[in-house]
Amino acid sequence: MADDNDQNEYRQQAQSALDKLKTQIDELRVQADLAQAEVRDRLTPGIEALRKRQGEAMVKLDDAQKAGAGAWKSVATQAEQVVSELGDTFSKVADDVQSAAGAAGAAAMKGKDAFLDEWHKARDARQKLLDK
Repeated sequence: MADDNDQNEYRQQAQSALDKLKTQIDELRVQADLAQAEVRDRLTPGIEALRKRQGEAMVKLDDAQKAGAGAWKSVATQAEQVVSELGDTFSKVADDVQSAAGAAGAAAMKGKDAFLDEWHKARDARQKLLDK
């Protein structure tokens, strides 16, 4: 029963962080849309890559939720890795936005920092759930 509670708590924490990431990606899209067409076209593939990685992380979380009592931690650990890679992708896209779009870049960097701060802030709590 405790493992079920840990699993649910982990999912809630990770889901909350990924929901906030979606908001940051949406804001990045708005900033790219406000940029000139050439800049927007250059940034769109990176934003789409972010959306794809966020979707992959959500699938991993769903897999962890569906996994048996002993297997969910392994799947959740994979989700943590996907999100770490997603953070790297977000950093690259935010850097591209900053170099290409001036003020929009500052907003992109702020969004990236907000997501990474949120994800890392809760990482210790999620790791304790995985280590139980």
